[in-house]
Amino acid sequence: MRSLLVPLVIGLLLSLTAVFGVQWSAVRFSIDAVMKDYIARELAQESDELFGALSLRPDGEVKLALEHFDPSFLEPSSGRYYQIQLERAVTLRSPSLASDTLAMVPVERGTRHAGRAAGPKDQLLLLISSGYELGGRPVTIGVAADLKPLHTEFDSLMARYTQVSLVMFALLVVLQVGIVRLALAPLRRIQADVNRLERGEITQLGERVPAEVLPLVREVNRLLALLTRRLQRSRESLGNLAHALKTPLTVLTHMADDDRVRRDPVLGPQMAAQVGILRSRIDAELRRARVAGGRATGAPLDLPAELDALAATLRKLYRDRKLDITCRVQPGVQFRGDREDLLELCGNLLDNACKWARTRVLISARAENGLLLTVEDDGPGCSPDDLTRITRRGVRLDEETEGYGLGLAIASSIASLYGAELRFGRSPELGGFAATVTFPPN
Repeated sequence: MRSLLVPLVIGLLLSLTAVFGVQWSAVRFSIDAVMKDYIARELAQESDELFGALSLRPDGEVKLALEHFDPSFLEPSSGRYYQIQLERAVTLRSPSLASDTLAMVPVERGTRHAGRAAGPKDQLLLLISSGYELGGRPVTIGVAADLKPLHTEFDSLMARYTQVSLVMFALLVVLQVGIVRLALAPLRRIQADVNRLERGEITQLGERVPAEVLPLVREVNRLLALLTRRLQRSRESLGNLAHALKTPLTVLTHMADDDRVRRDPVLGPQMAAQVGILRSRIDAELRRARVAGGRATGAPLDLPAELDALAATLRKLYRDRKLDITCRVQPGVQFRGDREDLLELCGNLLDNACKWARTRVLISARAENGLLLTVEDDGPGCSPDDLTRITRRGVRLDEETEGYGLGLAIASSIASLYGAELRFGRSPELGGFAATVTFPPN
């Protein structure tokens, strides 16, 4: 059985992962761009300061009249460099460059060019080249900074940000799962109501559910009420039909018992046989039609009381034979089904046992991976061949063996409606015939 929670949580995880992935990439790109723009502006400002300190001597040489240098420009391979080109010739370099030279191309006056360049000791530099004009001659000033410290700080920042994001991701997942569970709580109430309905504690599902599920719940309740009404009407109609057939059947019986009919060597036996067949067929079909089948929505039946009452009825029917009809019911055993079905099933099995019993009949019920119901007698039982034929033919037993016939066929029909298994054999305790019904767990 698939749960709604699983696909919802999986969808939530995938969507949050996508959102956090896009957010992480956007934050990384944005912070990287902002930091590099900040450094580029700083380098461009230093280029302007260097140009402001330039002067052109009469001999055509460029002089840098700057009193205070950034200390990083003075330390070799410090990661901070400048280079000044007059036209295409390198004129001045920062002491930090030592003997190295920056790969610069001249740029036009009033423009800047930003790019990457190789520095001393394989440093990766951000190089800002700015174009100026001094004494009518083009000047290009390049200022560069090593990006490795920036990358180190940036990676440290992103590591902390990633940790915070993962914590927030976990918190959001937990929060969203809680929200989903809260949203699905009404469905769990419906599941609980279904279980209570099966146990017979309620007759309909509660309607305090979300609007999206309410039509389904109302339809289920409508079907439950409809099935209950139909079953009741069916049984009432069958009762009326049985009452309506009773009078003409009684008339036919009296006619068959008339002396003139009975003395007739051909008509008498035929009419008596046909009336008997008609009566048995009507009884059989009425019994089958009364079977509800399946689990009932009412409370569990009081199995000991029902079986005791049924046994008492059979004792009265067979009082002339003085049968010992005993009931054994394991404490706590329950039957969740229709009461009429149980009485019809046990009644037919007990009636069959009483017909063949010598002195004793035993009906027992116990829990064994479900409900195990057994009816035994101390009669002659069935031969192995008959037992095989009974098992094979099922509901058509009435056409196979006299005595083990119509009642067993009806019992087999009722058992099949409940998904139960009806088996026939020899009683280990009484030595006669034994019928065992195994109901599946509730």
